[in-house]
Formats: sequence, structure tokens, C-alpha cells
Amino acid sequence: MIGFSRSAISVLNSAELSITETPNSGLIHMDVDQSFLPIPSLVKAAIFESFARQNMSESEIDVTPSIQQYIKSNFGFPIDINAEFIYADCSQSLFNKLVLCCILEGGTLCFPAGSNGNYVSAARFLKANIVNIPTESEVGFKMTEKTLVTILETVKKPWVYISGPTINPTGLLYSNKEIENILTVCAKYGARVVIDTAFSGLEFNYEGWGGWDLEGCLSKLYSSTNSSFNVSLLGGLSLKMLIGALKFGFLALNHPQLVDAFSSFSGLSKPHSTVRYAIKTLLGLRERKARDLMNAVAEHIRNLESRSKRLKEALENCGWEVVQSCGGVSMVAKPSAYLNKSVKISRHSSGSGEKTATEQIKLDDSNIREAIVKATGLCINSGSWTGIPGYCRFTIALEESEFERALDCIAKFKSIVHVVN
Repeated sequence: MIGFSRSAISVLNSAELSITETPNSGLIHMDVDQSFLPIPSLVKAAIFESFARQNMSESEIDVTPSIQQYIKSNFGFPIDINAEFIYADCSQSLFNKLVLCCILEGGTLCFPAGSNGNYVSAARFLKANIVNIPTESEVGFKMTEKTLVTILETVKKPWVYISGPTINPTGLLYSNKEIENILTVCAKYGARVVIDTAFSGLEFNYEGWGGWDLEGCLSKLYSSTNSSFNVSLLGGLSLKMLIGALKFGFLALNHPQLVDAFSSFSGLSKPHSTVRYAIKTLLGLRERKARDLMNAVAEHIRNLESRSKRLKEALENCGWEVVQSCGGVSMVAKPSAYLNKSVKISRHSSGSGEKTATEQIKLDDSNIREAIVKATGLCINSGSWTGIPGYCRFTIALEESEFERALDCIAKFKSIVHVVN
């Protein structure tokens, strides 16, 4: 039998990795980082071809040139001649290895309040030193250079995690100026920086936002600041390339010391050759701006933007305070109308599923997730996952019927709470 320490068990219990399914009712998952939207035929064709091909040459599955072009054209990220590109089945695996590098270096991971709860839980499970960077509602819980300075002044060997340009879980965007200001502060204090782009690429108003171009900023900072300052770019293509459950993560490392440290840890699951072939094919189509793929991406973004607006309206009509998302597949909201109120929840036998009793729960940040799933079957992430006290996360890339059911569940929960009070 595999045993865990008490601290590890505590992390697992608070990570919101699972939930008990209610009897006679399938759960609706608005708590997973995955898209369940239809996969375009062009993408299906690329995936099918990758499985149909045999005896593929190394050049046909070498994704590095395509990834280099992708991160340069999308983020203006400079590629050093000695840069190392590492690939895995998902970006989470790569992040876990970076956490081990941070621990090996004696560093401290600095997470903004309002970060990917799965990553924070993974870092805690690995027993990394962690510091939270405060964020404020006035700026949509985005990290600012002012709050960052107050933390970096007190931390030795900082590693700063940044989800961007699209922030998971809020769905807000860092502008090019905002990220330049943050990186300038990081450079001043010699921080290692991990930029996680895995949830970017589906911005609702790209033209109005303007995108990123980090090359000029980073070139200047590298030449004039602390030698320990370095930026690693972490990413995934499942959302950007509309490939659904097909997983692919990449990591660009520019620092030789980090490359050596990363390579010292084994156990990384690498993408199969069929996945690499499909990814290379799709990145090539994207670089050539193939009309069918561009139209599919544009339709995908319109669908997500429409859902974001519908979910915001549904939540606000039910007493939630919503942070309007600007891209990606998730948003956060606070159940202001429900806190300190009561709701009656039916309890069922674990064996037969029959109703055995009814319990009344006084709602707060610690039990709102459990109360909603027990009352409606809707799974969301609570404030303990988002890192923003009181704010829950909702993901919107569900199948169409599931999204409609989710909206019904939100209204149902409102009616249950109001009946009791």
C-alpha cells in the first residue's frame, strides 16, 4: 500500500481533484482545464493522417522549428542559440519538473493570488517553498509591479509564476506594457520567471488588446541586469490548436544551468510520434494562415465569447459578482448573495443511493463548492483553488448540452437558497 505524509494528504484533500457523484445524476464539470467543444474537420484530418502514416522520418516529426516560429510570432519571445526545447504529454508535467528545479536551487515559488490551482497544489505536494503575491479586485486580480516589489524585497532566490497573456483562472489579459513592467521588476531582483502560455491564444478582442512582443524588452533586460534573471516559456497547444483531448506541452529554456538541472530529473512522458506529426502539420497550416483553420479558430473564439457573456448574465441574475473575462475558457465570480445563508441538501446512502436525511448548510467560502454540487450536480472550483478568497472558477468549453444544463443548475441553486431564507 502506498502511504502519504499528513502534509501530502492535506494538499490532496484541498486540491479539488475529485468529487463524489450524486446518485442518479451525472455531474457537469465546470472545474476542468479541457475543451469539450467540437473538433474541426481539418484538425481531425491532421490527427487521422498522423495515425495512418508509417515509417515517418525524424524531420517529419521534428516540431522544434515550428514551435520556435510559433512562440516568436505569438509572443515575440527571443530564442537564444543555446535554447533547449523540451516536450511532454502536457504542460503540467513540465511545470512539475520546474518546481523540482526550484527546490534544487533553494528557491521560492511566488504565485499571484488568482493562479492555476492545479499548479499551486502540485508545488505544495512537492514541498516547494511558496509565497503568495497579493492581487486586488480593482485591477481584476492581476499582478502589478507594485505588489510584486513588496514580495521580492523579502524573498531569496525567487521564482515568479505568471499565467499569460491570458490568465487562468480569471480570463483577463496582461497587456504588453504590463508584462514589460513586471519583467523589469523581476530582473531587478534576479528572479527566475516562468510564463505559462498554455491558456492563451483565444483572446476575444485581439486587435483591441494588441498582443505581446517580448523580444526588445527581454534583450535589454538580459544585457543589463542580474545574471540570475531568466524567463522560461511554458505552453500547450490543446486549446490554441483546437485539438481537444490530444495533449502536447512544450518548455523553452534559455539558461544552461536550468537546462542541466531539468535534465537531471527523469520520468518525463514524451509525446508520441503521431502527436508530434499532427502538431507539426497544424502549426504549419497556422503559419500559412490556412483559411479553413483560421475560420475554425475564429468561430471557436466567437463561441467562447458568447458563452462568457451568457454565463456572466446568468451568474449576475443569480446574485454573483462576476469578473468579466477577456479570453480563454474560464472566468471567476463571487457568490455574494449566498454567503452566510442556508441551503437544505439531501443526503443519500452510499450503497443504494436512496435519500436518508436532509441537512441544512450555512454557506461560506469553504463549503460553497460542495453545496452546489450536492444540490445541482454542477462542479466548480472554490476560492481555495483560485487563490482569490470568495471567488469560484467556472470553465465554459463544455459540450453544448452540458453548458445549457450548467446554466440551469446556476438558476436552480438560487431557487433552493431563496426557499430556505
